[in-house]
Amino acid sequence: MKLVKIVGENVNTEITINTPLAVIIRDIFYEGDWEAMEGDLFKNEIMKKEIAVCKAIEENIVDLGEEIYQPVSFLELRDWMEDVGIKVDDLQHVSLNGLYDLALEHADKGMYDVAYEIISFMLDIDPHYAPAYELKGSLLLEQGRIEEGLVFLDKAVEIDPWMIEAYSSLGEAYFNIGDYERAAYYWEKEIEKAPENKLTYFMLAEAYEKMGDRKKAINTLEKLLHRDPESILALYEIADLYRKIGEEGKAKEFEDKIASTTPKYTSDLEVWAKVMMRRKEYEKVIEILEEFLEKSKLNTNIKVLLVIPYVKTGRIEDAKNLVNEIKDNNVWYYYGKKELYNEFLTEEEREACGIS
Repeated sequence: MKLVKIVGENVNTEITINTPLAVIIRDIFYEGDWEAMEGDLFKNEIMKKEIAVCKAIEENIVDLGEEIYQPVSFLELRDWMEDVGIKVDDLQHVSLNGLYDLALEHADKGMYDVAYEIISFMLDIDPHYAPAYELKGSLLLEQGRIEEGLVFLDKAVEIDPWMIEAYSSLGEAYFNIGDYERAAYYWEKEIEKAPENKLTYFMLAEAYEKMGDRKKAINTLEKLLHRDPESILALYEIADLYRKIGEEGKAKEFEDKIASTTPKYTSDLEVWAKVMMRRKEYEKVIEILEEFLEKSKLNTNIKVLLVIPYVKTGRIEDAKNLVNEIKDNNVWYYYGKKELYNEFLTEEEREACGIS
């Protein structure tokens, strides 16, 4: 069906209901490459005509982008492809990145059924596309379908041993069901292939601790320190592990390292502040926390921490103002930090700044 006829100095063509769908195919399957699309669909007369129309428009009038077709309904697109005779076997030079992103977009909206349809379509095109197996496995885990999810994630790493995301998800899945040994196995694989993934060291150390092997947990975090000597969180966790195995001297050694280090990462602030406040270094804690707060004025955790050294240095009104602000805007956060306040503040100090 003709919708619009375009006549100009260098172009004379017709836009049909197929035209925007042809642009969708180009963008999602061919990453914007008309030539690759043309190479696959040169025998399809409908598509051959639409490609010529689109190229003429882009050469003489305007670039065609997603603004002419958004949003994309995958199910309608698939039905249309069948109607115009585009078969899976025709799609020899496609990139599946666009379909992957589309599946992820639907999953983020909670439309898992459509996401699974898109993943199935990807695997019809390329049965060995590891990211599709990884994505489906991860989505199944999100839905609590653990056994099914593990099958797809295992398939992903079988096809592509460098599928880092799959190792991470497998480790997390097995950890959550209490199989710490298998969780450790997959997180070891992840670190072996992606040693820069710092969070995985902490997860692996926790798995070893759950298995009762605190020495291995310490060794894991020490490996992280070799890569990132400024990780105060790693120093803190190692100190805690040494204390749990009765090596107080080693624990103090690592806490001394923390005390001599200035935090670089926001994620290190709480454990650094705890160590410093146990040593009554309240002015130093205020100095560093206020520097970080200046750069990140909405960071609630910094404000929560500042309450304690403010009280300890007599700045009760400043502490009270922070407590009231936290209660008004982040009451859930406030209640989550009661243990911290109970450790460092007496009952009288808590009452003085409005902590109930």
